[in-house]
Amino acid sequence: MNIFRGRYQHSLDDKGRVAIPQKFRESLDGPEKGGGSLVITVEPDECLVVYPESAWRELEEKVGALPQMNEDLKTYLRFTIGWATDVQPDRQGRILIPQPLRDFAHLERDVWFVGLLNKFEIWNGDRLAQLTGKERIQSVSAALSGLF
Repeated sequence: MNIFRGRYQHSLDDKGRVAIPQKFRESLDGPEKGGGSLVITVEPDECLVVYPESAWRELEEKVGALPQMNEDLKTYLRFTIGWATDVQPDRQGRILIPQPLRDFAHLERDVWFVGLLNKFEIWNGDRLAQLTGKERIQSVSAALSGLF
């Protein structure tokens, strides 16, 4: 099972490649625990979300079993599945983030990786800071307090 946790800062190179944090590479599918296909797509918060292929397949199966005529589901599919792009880490553990995805997430030189258990996100640092301020965290923690 893939488990991603923690927060790491890395830099995009001039070609749009970025090294996946070592701790995340250790959780990836593949023969050498660092390989394996990944799927990158967009999130409404203007970040990217990266799934190991096995986690992405699970999501596709769940979504595929839902009533496809539902208008909200169609919108979700157009957004999430429509932007999905397969990538393969190179031998250095880098992935190439296509330009349209970099533009969508406002990714510049420094980016942040944030682990979310079975997937991880890639953020522009300024956008991440806006959404994870103390007041926002307190509000969300209070709203979710009954779940834990």
